[in-house]
Amino acid sequence: MKKVKILFLSFLILGLASCEMSDFGDINDNPNSTTNPQSSYLLSQALRSLHGVVTATQGQTYVQYIASSQYTNSDNYQTEKFDYNSWYYSPLADLQNVITLNTNEETMVESAAYGSNANQIAAAKILTAYYFMHITDRWGDIPYSEALQGDDQFFLPKFDSQEEVYTSIFQELKDAVAMMDDEAGPTGDFLFSGDMSRWAQFANSIRLIAALRISEANPELGRTEFVSAMNAGVVTTNAENIIYAHLAETNNQNPWYGRFLTRLDHAVSNTLVDYMQSAANGGAMDVAMDPRLPVFANGTESSQYTEIVGMTYGISEAKAGAISNSDVSFLGDALRTQDAPTYIITAAQVLFSYAEAVELGWIDGSTEDYYYQAIEASLEQYGVADEYDTFITNTEVAFDSDRAFEQIGTQKWVALFLNGYEGWSEWRRTGYPALAPAQDALNTSGEIPVRQGYPTTERDNNSENYAAVEASDNLDTPVWWDK
Repeated sequence: MKKVKILFLSFLILGLASCEMSDFGDINDNPNSTTNPQSSYLLSQALRSLHGVVTATQGQTYVQYIASSQYTNSDNYQTEKFDYNSWYYSPLADLQNVITLNTNEETMVESAAYGSNANQIAAAKILTAYYFMHITDRWGDIPYSEALQGDDQFFLPKFDSQEEVYTSIFQELKDAVAMMDDEAGPTGDFLFSGDMSRWAQFANSIRLIAALRISEANPELGRTEFVSAMNAGVVTTNAENIIYAHLAETNNQNPWYGRFLTRLDHAVSNTLVDYMQSAANGGAMDVAMDPRLPVFANGTESSQYTEIVGMTYGISEAKAGAISNSDVSFLGDALRTQDAPTYIITAAQVLFSYAEAVELGWIDGSTEDYYYQAIEASLEQYGVADEYDTFITNTEVAFDSDRAFEQIGTQKWVALFLNGYEGWSEWRRTGYPALAPAQDALNTSGEIPVRQGYPTTERDNNSENYAAVEASDNLDTPVWWDK
Protein backbone atom coordinates (compact mmCIF):
# COMPACT_ATOMS: atom_id res chain seq x y z
CA MET A 1 0.00 0.00 0.00
CA LYS A 2 2.88 2.38 0.81
CA LYS A 3 4.48 1.58 -2.56
CA VAL A 4 1.23 2.47 -4.32
CA LYS A 5 0.98 5.69 -2.37
CA ILE A 6 4.58 6.68 -3.11
CA LEU A 7 4.11 5.90 -6.81
CA PHE A 8 1.00 8.06 -6.92
CA LEU A 9 2.81 10.95 -5.25
CA SER A 10 5.70 10.57 -7.72
CA PHE A 11 3.33 10.90 -10.68
CA LEU A 12 1.69 13.87 -9.00
CA ILE A 13 5.02 15.63 -8.47
CA LEU A 14 6.11 14.93 -12.04
CA GLY A 15 2.84 16.26 -13.34
CA LEU A 16 3.16 19.48 -11.36
CA ALA A 17 6.76 19.93 -12.49
CA SER A 18 5.77 19.72 -16.16
CA CYS A 19 3.74 22.93 -16.16
CA GLU A 20 3.47 26.26 -14.46
CA MET A 21 0.73 26.65 -11.83
CA SER A 22 -0.11 30.01 -13.48
CA ASP A 23 -1.17 28.11 -16.59
CA PHE A 24 -4.47 27.28 -14.86
CA GLY A 25 -5.23 30.77 -13.62
CA ASP A 26 -8.37 30.75 -11.45
CA ILE A 27 -10.56 28.61 -13.68
CA ASN A 28 -10.97 25.98 -10.92
CA ASP A 29 -11.92 28.46 -8.20
CA ASN A 30 -15.59 28.90 -7.36
CA PRO A 31 -15.95 32.28 -5.66
CA ASN A 32 -19.38 31.30 -4.32
CA SER A 33 -18.29 28.15 -2.48
CA THR A 34 -16.29 27.44 0.65
CA THR A 35 -12.87 25.85 0.44
CA ASN A 36 -13.69 23.36 3.19
CA PRO A 37 -16.32 20.64 3.52
CA GLN A 38 -19.50 21.67 5.27
CA SER A 39 -19.54 20.28 8.81
CA SER A 40 -23.34 19.91 8.89
CA TYR A 41 -23.17 17.66 5.84
CA LEU A 42 -20.38 15.58 7.40
CA LEU A 43 -22.42 15.08 10.58
CA SER A 44 -25.47 14.02 8.59
CA GLN A 45 -23.39 11.53 6.62
CA ALA A 46 -21.92 10.09 9.83
CA LEU A 47 -25.38 9.76 11.35
CA ARG A 48 -26.60 7.77 8.36
CA SER A 49 -24.41 4.85 9.49
CA LEU A 50 -25.99 4.78 12.94
CA HIS A 51 -28.82 2.34 12.24
CA GLY A 52 -26.36 -0.15 10.71
CA VAL A 53 -24.91 -0.85 14.16
CA VAL A 54 -28.30 -2.25 15.15
CA THR A 55 -29.75 -3.71 11.96
CA ALA A 56 -26.74 -5.69 10.65
CA THR A 57 -27.87 -9.26 10.04
CA GLN A 58 -24.82 -11.20 11.29
CA GLY A 59 -25.36 -10.12 14.89
CA GLN A 60 -29.00 -11.24 14.66
CA THR A 61 -27.96 -14.77 13.72
CA TYR A 62 -25.18 -15.09 16.31
CA VAL A 63 -27.65 -14.42 19.08
CA GLN A 64 -30.41 -16.43 17.39
CA TYR A 65 -33.03 -13.78 16.85
CA ILE A 66 -33.19 -14.63 13.16
CA ALA A 67 -32.72 -17.90 11.26
CA SER A 68 -32.26 -18.04 7.51
CA SER A 69 -34.75 -20.07 5.53
CA GLN A 70 -32.52 -20.40 2.44
CA TYR A 71 -28.91 -19.23 2.70
CA THR A 72 -27.82 -20.47 6.12
CA ASN A 73 -24.06 -19.89 5.96
CA SER A 74 -24.26 -16.88 8.27
CA ASP A 75 -26.25 -18.93 10.79
CA ASN A 76 -23.50 -21.55 10.65
CA TYR A 77 -20.58 -19.16 11.20
CA GLN A 78 -18.90 -19.73 7.85
CA THR A 79 -17.44 -16.22 7.59
CA GLU A 80 -14.40 -15.66 9.82
CA LYS A 81 -12.99 -12.37 8.49
CA PHE A 82 -15.06 -9.21 8.73
CA ASP A 83 -14.19 -5.80 7.33
CA TYR A 84 -14.15 -2.78 9.59
CA ASN A 85 -12.44 -0.43 7.13
CA SER A 86 -15.69 1.20 6.02
CA TRP A 87 -16.28 2.41 9.58
CA TYR A 88 -12.93 4.19 9.58
CA TYR A 89 -13.14 5.58 6.05
CA SER A 90 -16.72 6.80 6.25
CA PRO A 91 -18.49 7.83 9.50
CA LEU A 92 -15.38 8.01 11.69
CA ALA A 93 -13.45 10.01 9.09
CA ASP A 94 -16.41 12.36 8.67
CA LEU A 95 -16.65 12.89 12.42
CA GLN A 96 -12.93 13.57 12.70
CA ASN A 97 -13.36 16.20 9.98
CA VAL A 98 -16.17 17.81 11.99
CA ILE A 99 -13.87 18.01 15.00
CA THR A 100 -10.98 19.39 12.94
CA LEU A 101 -13.10 22.03 11.19
CA ASN A 102 -14.45 23.25 14.52
CA THR A 103 -11.04 23.23 16.23
CA ASN A 104 -8.74 24.72 13.60
CA GLU A 105 -8.51 28.50 13.95
CA GLU A 106 -8.61 28.88 10.17
CA THR A 107 -11.95 27.08 9.80
CA MET A 108 -13.79 27.28 13.11
CA VAL A 109 -15.38 30.69 12.44
CA GLU A 110 -16.80 29.52 9.13
CA SER A 111 -17.95 26.22 10.68
CA ALA A 112 -19.78 28.04 13.50
CA ALA A 113 -22.49 28.80 10.94
CA TYR A 114 -23.65 25.21 11.50
CA GLY A 115 -23.91 25.34 15.30
CA SER A 116 -21.50 26.36 18.02
CA ASN A 117 -18.04 24.89 17.64
CA ALA A 118 -18.27 23.24 21.06
CA ASN A 119 -21.61 21.58 20.39
CA GLN A 120 -20.54 20.28 17.00
CA ILE A 121 -17.39 18.80 18.52
CA ALA A 122 -19.39 17.29 21.39
CA ALA A 123 -21.85 15.55 19.06
CA ALA A 124 -18.98 14.25 16.91
CA LYS A 125 -17.15 12.89 19.96
CA ILE A 126 -20.26 11.08 21.19
CA LEU A 127 -20.90 9.43 17.84
CA THR A 128 -17.22 8.53 17.53
CA ALA A 129 -17.30 6.85 20.94
CA TYR A 130 -20.43 4.92 19.99
CA TYR A 131 -18.92 3.66 16.74
CA PHE A 132 -15.63 2.71 18.38
CA MET A 133 -17.46 0.79 21.10
CA HIS A 134 -19.28 -1.16 18.40
CA ILE A 135 -16.00 -1.93 16.61
CA THR A 136 -14.05 -3.00 19.69
CA ASP A 137 -16.93 -5.18 20.90
CA ARG A 138 -16.76 -7.10 17.64
CA TRP A 139 -13.00 -7.30 17.08
CA GLY A 140 -11.38 -6.69 20.48
CA ASP A 141 -8.07 -4.80 20.16
CA ILE A 142 -8.39 -2.27 17.33
CA PRO A 143 -6.60 0.66 15.68
CA TYR A 144 -7.62 3.57 17.88
CA SER A 145 -5.08 6.09 19.18
CA GLU A 146 -3.22 6.23 15.85
CA ALA A 147 -6.32 5.91 13.68
CA LEU A 148 -7.97 8.84 11.86
CA GLN A 149 -4.74 10.86 11.87
CA GLY A 150 -4.67 11.30 8.12
CA ASP A 151 -0.91 11.46 7.58
CA ASP A 152 1.90 9.13 6.57
CA GLN A 153 3.13 8.61 10.11
CA PHE A 154 -0.08 6.84 11.09
CA PHE A 155 -0.98 5.30 7.77
CA LEU A 156 -0.37 1.91 9.42
CA PRO A 157 -1.73 2.37 12.96
CA LYS A 158 -0.97 0.22 15.95
CA PHE A 159 -3.63 -1.82 17.74
CA ASP A 160 -4.76 -0.53 21.13
CA SER A 161 -5.99 -2.97 23.73
CA GLN A 162 -9.72 -3.15 24.29
CA GLU A 163 -9.17 -2.03 27.86
CA GLU A 164 -7.42 1.11 26.62
CA VAL A 165 -10.19 1.77 24.12
CA TYR A 166 -12.89 1.45 26.77
CA THR A 167 -11.03 3.70 29.19
CA SER A 168 -10.71 6.34 26.47
CA ILE A 169 -14.37 6.02 25.45
CA PHE A 170 -15.47 6.79 29.02
CA GLN A 171 -13.32 9.93 29.04
CA GLU A 172 -14.38 11.06 25.58
CA LEU A 173 -18.05 10.80 26.52
CA LYS A 174 -17.56 12.77 29.72
CA ASP A 175 -15.49 15.40 27.93
CA ALA A 176 -18.16 15.75 25.24
CA VAL A 177 -20.92 16.45 27.75
CA ALA A 178 -18.71 18.83 29.76
CA MET A 179 -17.89 20.97 26.73
CA MET A 180 -21.49 21.56 25.62
CA ASP A 181 -22.62 25.17 25.74
CA ASP A 182 -25.93 27.02 25.60
CA GLU A 183 -25.42 28.15 22.02
CA ALA A 184 -26.93 26.56 18.92
CA GLY A 185 -26.77 22.82 18.48
CA PRO A 186 -25.38 21.32 15.28
CA THR A 187 -27.33 21.63 12.05
CA GLY A 188 -27.42 18.51 9.95
CA ASP A 189 -28.45 16.68 13.13
CA PHE A 190 -31.50 14.67 12.12
CA LEU A 191 -31.22 12.49 15.25
CA PHE A 192 -31.99 15.14 17.89
CA SER A 193 -32.53 18.31 15.80
CA GLY A 194 -29.70 20.05 17.61
CA ASP A 195 -31.08 19.40 21.12
CA MET A 196 -27.91 19.13 23.21
CA SER A 197 -29.76 17.80 26.26
CA ARG A 198 -30.64 14.75 24.16
CA TRP A 199 -27.03 14.41 23.02
CA ALA A 200 -25.97 14.46 26.67
CA GLN A 201 -28.53 11.79 27.51
CA PHE A 202 -27.27 9.69 24.60
CA ALA A 203 -23.68 10.03 25.83
CA ASN A 204 -24.59 9.11 29.40
CA SER A 205 -26.62 6.10 28.25
CA ILE A 206 -23.73 4.81 26.12
CA ARG A 207 -21.42 5.21 29.12
CA LEU A 208 -23.81 3.33 31.40
CA ILE A 209 -24.06 0.41 28.96
CA ALA A 210 -20.29 0.38 28.50
CA ALA A 211 -19.77 0.41 32.27
CA LEU A 212 -21.89 -2.70 32.75
CA ARG A 213 -20.09 -4.35 29.86
CA ILE A 214 -16.85 -4.36 31.89
CA SER A 215 -18.47 -5.57 35.12
CA GLU A 216 -16.30 -8.69 35.22
CA ALA A 217 -13.16 -7.29 33.61
CA ASN A 218 -12.85 -4.13 35.75
CA PRO A 219 -15.70 -3.95 38.28
CA GLU A 220 -14.27 -0.96 40.12
CA LEU A 221 -14.11 1.22 37.02
CA GLY A 222 -17.43 -0.19 35.85
CA ARG A 223 -19.20 0.77 39.04
CA THR A 224 -17.72 4.27 39.09
CA GLU A 225 -18.71 5.00 35.51
CA PHE A 226 -22.15 3.40 35.88
CA VAL A 227 -23.11 5.48 38.91
CA SER A 228 -21.70 8.65 37.35
CA ALA A 229 -23.61 8.11 34.09
CA MET A 230 -26.83 7.21 35.92
CA ASN A 231 -26.66 10.37 38.02
CA ALA A 232 -25.92 12.49 34.96
CA GLY A 233 -29.17 11.42 33.27
CA VAL A 234 -29.91 8.48 30.99
CA VAL A 235 -32.82 7.07 28.99
CA THR A 236 -35.42 5.70 31.43
CA THR A 237 -38.76 6.12 29.62
CA ASN A 238 -39.92 5.14 26.15
CA ALA A 239 -40.47 8.79 25.34
CA GLU A 240 -36.70 9.17 25.69
CA ASN A 241 -35.71 6.15 23.56
CA ILE A 242 -32.89 6.87 21.12
CA ILE A 243 -34.55 6.16 17.78
CA TYR A 244 -33.28 6.33 14.22
CA ALA A 245 -36.32 7.46 12.25
CA HIS A 246 -36.59 5.92 8.79
CA LEU A 247 -38.76 7.44 6.06
CA ALA A 248 -41.26 6.01 3.64
CA GLU A 249 -38.95 6.54 0.69
CA THR A 250 -36.20 4.48 -0.87
CA ASN A 251 -33.13 6.45 0.18
CA ASN A 252 -33.96 6.41 3.88
CA GLN A 253 -36.03 3.28 4.36
CA ASN A 254 -35.67 0.68 7.09
CA PRO A 255 -33.15 -1.97 5.92
CA TRP A 256 -35.51 -4.81 6.84
CA TYR A 257 -38.05 -3.45 4.38
CA GLY A 258 -35.48 -3.55 1.61
CA ARG A 259 -34.34 -7.06 2.49
CA PHE A 260 -37.84 -8.44 2.15
CA LEU A 261 -38.23 -6.79 -1.25
CA THR A 262 -35.51 -9.00 -2.70
CA ARG A 263 -36.10 -12.34 -1.01
CA LEU A 264 -38.01 -14.13 1.75
CA ASP A 265 -35.21 -15.42 3.94
CA HIS A 266 -35.21 -13.81 7.38
CA ALA A 267 -37.39 -16.00 9.56
CA VAL A 268 -37.65 -15.71 13.33
CA SER A 269 -35.60 -18.47 14.94
CA ASN A 270 -37.09 -21.41 16.78
CA THR A 271 -34.80 -20.53 19.72
CA LEU A 272 -36.62 -17.26 20.29
CA VAL A 273 -40.09 -18.47 19.36
CA ASP A 274 -39.92 -21.56 21.56
CA TYR A 275 -38.82 -19.47 24.53
CA MET A 276 -41.57 -16.93 24.05
CA GLN A 277 -44.22 -19.67 23.75
CA SER A 278 -45.29 -22.30 26.22
CA ALA A 279 -42.82 -24.85 24.86
CA ALA A 280 -39.96 -23.08 26.60
CA ASN A 281 -38.41 -24.33 29.81
CA GLY A 282 -40.60 -27.38 30.21
CA GLY A 283 -43.80 -25.44 29.82
CA ALA A 284 -42.91 -22.68 32.25
CA MET A 285 -44.84 -20.12 30.22
CA ASP A 286 -47.97 -21.49 31.83
CA VAL A 287 -50.32 -18.51 31.55
CA ALA A 288 -49.80 -17.00 28.13
CA MET A 289 -47.14 -16.65 25.51
CA ASP A 290 -45.08 -13.50 25.46
CA PRO A 291 -47.41 -10.81 24.01
CA ARG A 292 -44.50 -9.34 22.02
CA LEU A 293 -44.21 -12.48 19.90
CA PRO A 294 -47.05 -11.62 17.46
CA VAL A 295 -45.27 -8.29 16.89
CA PHE A 296 -41.90 -9.94 16.36
CA ALA A 297 -43.20 -12.63 14.00
CA ASN A 298 -46.03 -13.25 11.54
CA GLY A 299 -48.14 -16.38 11.61
CA THR A 300 -47.29 -19.04 9.06
CA GLU A 301 -48.95 -19.02 5.69
CA SER A 302 -49.91 -22.68 6.02
CA SER A 303 -51.84 -21.96 9.23
CA GLN A 304 -53.67 -19.03 7.67
CA TYR A 305 -51.39 -16.82 9.75
CA THR A 306 -52.75 -18.08 13.07
CA GLU A 307 -49.71 -20.05 14.31
CA ILE A 308 -46.18 -18.80 14.90
CA VAL A 309 -43.46 -21.34 14.13
CA GLY A 310 -39.76 -20.57 14.36
CA MET A 311 -37.31 -21.59 11.67
CA THR A 312 -34.89 -24.26 12.88
CA TYR A 313 -31.66 -22.46 13.66
CA GLY A 314 -28.23 -23.44 12.42
CA ILE A 315 -29.04 -26.14 9.90
CA SER A 316 -27.43 -26.70 6.51
CA GLU A 317 -28.82 -25.17 3.35
CA ALA A 318 -29.85 -28.64 2.21
CA LYS A 319 -31.92 -29.17 5.36
CA ALA A 320 -33.35 -25.66 5.17
CA GLY A 321 -34.38 -26.29 1.59
CA ALA A 322 -36.58 -29.15 2.76
CA ILE A 323 -38.62 -26.77 4.94
CA SER A 324 -41.32 -24.85 3.14
CA ASN A 325 -41.43 -21.09 3.64
CA SER A 326 -45.15 -21.43 4.21
CA ASP A 327 -44.47 -23.43 7.38
CA VAL A 328 -42.26 -20.91 9.20
CA SER A 329 -42.79 -17.42 10.57
CA PHE A 330 -40.97 -14.42 9.18
CA LEU A 331 -40.18 -11.08 10.75
CA GLY A 332 -43.37 -9.28 11.75
CA ASP A 333 -44.87 -6.83 9.28
CA ALA A 334 -44.84 -3.94 11.75
CA LEU A 335 -41.06 -4.22 12.17
CA ARG A 336 -40.30 -4.13 8.45
CA THR A 337 -42.46 -1.35 7.08
CA GLN A 338 -40.53 1.20 5.05
CA ASP A 339 -40.60 3.76 7.86
CA ALA A 340 -40.35 1.42 10.87
CA PRO A 341 -37.93 2.96 13.41
CA THR A 342 -34.63 1.44 14.48
CA TYR A 343 -34.17 1.45 18.26
CA ILE A 344 -30.61 2.48 19.20
CA ILE A 345 -31.00 2.61 23.01
CA THR A 346 -34.24 1.94 24.88
CA ALA A 347 -35.62 2.43 28.36
CA ALA A 348 -36.03 -1.34 28.75
CA GLN A 349 -32.33 -1.87 28.04
CA VAL A 350 -31.33 0.72 30.64
CA LEU A 351 -33.80 -0.48 33.28
CA PHE A 352 -32.58 -4.07 32.94
CA SER A 353 -29.09 -2.63 33.46
CA TYR A 354 -30.33 -0.95 36.64
CA ALA A 355 -31.71 -4.27 37.88
CA GLU A 356 -28.37 -5.98 37.33
CA ALA A 357 -26.48 -3.10 38.93
CA VAL A 358 -28.57 -3.47 42.09
CA GLU A 359 -27.86 -7.19 42.13
CA LEU A 360 -24.13 -6.44 41.75
CA GLY A 361 -24.28 -4.04 44.68
CA TRP A 362 -23.41 -1.03 42.51
CA ILE A 363 -26.55 1.03 43.20
CA ASP A 364 -29.35 1.12 45.72
CA GLY A 365 -32.88 0.04 44.93
CA SER A 366 -34.85 -3.12 44.27
CA THR A 367 -33.71 -5.62 41.66
CA GLU A 368 -37.28 -6.87 41.39
CA ASP A 369 -38.76 -3.40 40.85
CA TYR A 370 -36.31 -2.48 38.10
CA TYR A 371 -36.77 -5.90 36.47
CA TYR A 372 -40.53 -5.45 36.27
CA GLN A 373 -40.20 -1.84 35.12
CA ALA A 374 -37.93 -3.02 32.30
CA ILE A 375 -40.40 -5.68 31.17
CA GLU A 376 -43.27 -3.20 31.26
CA ALA A 377 -41.22 -0.69 29.24
CA SER A 378 -40.46 -3.32 26.62
CA LEU A 379 -44.11 -4.34 26.33
CA GLU A 380 -45.10 -0.68 26.06
CA GLN A 381 -42.47 -0.15 23.36
CA TYR A 382 -44.19 -2.79 21.24
CA GLY A 383 -47.75 -1.69 21.99
CA VAL A 384 -48.79 -4.61 24.23
CA ALA A 385 -48.52 -3.04 27.68
CA ASP A 386 -52.15 -3.95 28.46
CA GLU A 387 -51.04 -7.59 28.77
CA TYR A 388 -48.34 -6.85 31.34
CA ASP A 389 -50.28 -7.89 34.46
CA THR A 390 -51.08 -11.31 33.02
CA PHE A 391 -47.68 -11.86 31.45
CA ILE A 392 -45.64 -11.39 34.63
CA THR A 393 -47.59 -14.16 36.38
CA ASN A 394 -45.91 -16.73 34.13
CA THR A 395 -43.69 -19.05 36.14
CA GLU A 396 -40.75 -18.26 33.87
CA VAL A 397 -41.21 -14.49 34.09
CA ALA A 398 -42.26 -13.91 37.71
CA PHE A 399 -39.21 -12.64 39.58
CA ASP A 400 -37.21 -15.23 41.51
CA SER A 401 -34.35 -13.81 43.55
CA ASP A 402 -32.46 -17.09 43.24
CA ARG A 403 -32.46 -16.70 39.45
CA ALA A 404 -32.07 -12.94 39.26
CA PHE A 405 -29.11 -12.77 36.86
CA GLU A 406 -30.58 -15.45 34.61
CA GLN A 407 -33.98 -13.77 34.43
CA ILE A 408 -32.55 -10.31 33.85
CA GLY A 409 -30.20 -11.58 31.14
CA THR A 410 -32.85 -13.63 29.37
CA GLN A 411 -35.55 -10.96 29.41
CA LYS A 412 -33.01 -8.39 28.28
CA TRP A 413 -32.17 -10.68 25.35
CA VAL A 414 -35.84 -10.65 24.34
CA ALA A 415 -36.11 -6.88 24.78
CA LEU A 416 -33.07 -6.32 22.55
CA PHE A 417 -34.71 -8.17 19.64
CA LEU A 418 -33.29 -6.96 16.31
CA ASN A 419 -30.43 -5.14 18.06
CA GLY A 420 -28.25 -8.05 17.06
CA TYR A 421 -24.70 -7.08 17.95
CA GLU A 422 -25.80 -5.59 21.27
CA GLY A 423 -27.71 -8.77 22.10
CA TRP A 424 -24.64 -10.81 21.13
CA SER A 425 -22.41 -8.72 23.40
CA GLU A 426 -24.79 -9.12 26.31
CA TRP A 427 -25.00 -12.88 25.74
CA ARG A 428 -21.20 -13.14 25.68
CA ARG A 429 -20.95 -11.07 28.86
CA THR A 430 -23.66 -12.82 30.90
CA GLY A 431 -24.06 -16.28 29.34
CA TYR A 432 -27.84 -15.78 29.25
CA PRO A 433 -29.84 -17.24 27.74
CA ALA A 434 -28.14 -20.60 27.39
CA LEU A 435 -27.85 -20.81 23.60
CA ALA A 436 -26.89 -24.01 21.79
CA PRO A 437 -24.54 -23.61 18.80
CA ALA A 438 -25.66 -24.24 15.24
CA GLN A 439 -26.38 -27.88 14.42
CA ASP A 440 -24.35 -27.72 11.21
CA ALA A 441 -21.72 -25.18 12.19
CA LEU A 442 -19.08 -24.47 9.55
CA ASN A 443 -16.42 -22.90 11.76
CA THR A 444 -13.56 -24.96 13.20
CA SER A 445 -14.72 -25.13 16.82
CA GLY A 446 -18.43 -25.61 16.11
CA GLU A 447 -19.19 -23.09 18.86
CA ILE A 448 -21.00 -19.77 18.67
CA PRO A 449 -18.42 -17.11 17.77
CA VAL A 450 -17.29 -14.82 20.57
CA ARG A 451 -15.45 -12.34 18.36
CA GLN A 452 -14.91 -11.63 14.68
CA GLY A 453 -11.72 -12.00 12.67
CA TYR A 454 -9.80 -8.98 11.40
CA PRO A 455 -10.02 -7.90 7.76
CA THR A 456 -7.28 -9.39 5.61
CA THR A 457 -6.04 -5.87 4.84
CA GLU A 458 -4.47 -5.75 8.30
CA ARG A 459 -2.55 -8.95 7.70
CA ASP A 460 -1.47 -7.91 4.21
CA ASN A 461 -0.79 -4.18 4.63
CA ASN A 462 -0.18 -3.64 8.34
CA SER A 463 1.71 -6.84 9.12
CA GLU A 464 4.10 -5.39 11.71
CA ASN A 465 1.28 -4.15 13.93
CA TYR A 466 -0.99 -7.06 13.04
CA ALA A 467 1.54 -9.44 14.65
CA ALA A 468 0.36 -8.22 18.06
CA VAL A 469 -3.19 -9.47 17.46
CA GLU A 470 -2.60 -12.40 15.11
CA ALA A 471 -3.08 -15.00 17.85
CA SER A 472 -6.60 -13.72 18.55
CA ASP A 473 -7.59 -13.39 14.90
CA ASN A 474 -10.32 -16.02 15.03
CA LEU A 475 -13.92 -16.55 16.11
CA ASP A 476 -13.17 -18.31 19.37
CA THR A 477 -10.90 -16.10 21.51
CA PRO A 478 -12.97 -14.07 24.01
CA VAL A 479 -12.53 -10.30 24.04
CA TRP A 480 -11.15 -8.58 27.14
CA TRP A 481 -14.45 -8.00 28.93
CA ASP A 482 -15.85 -11.46 28.15
CA LYS A 483 -15.06 -13.39 31.34
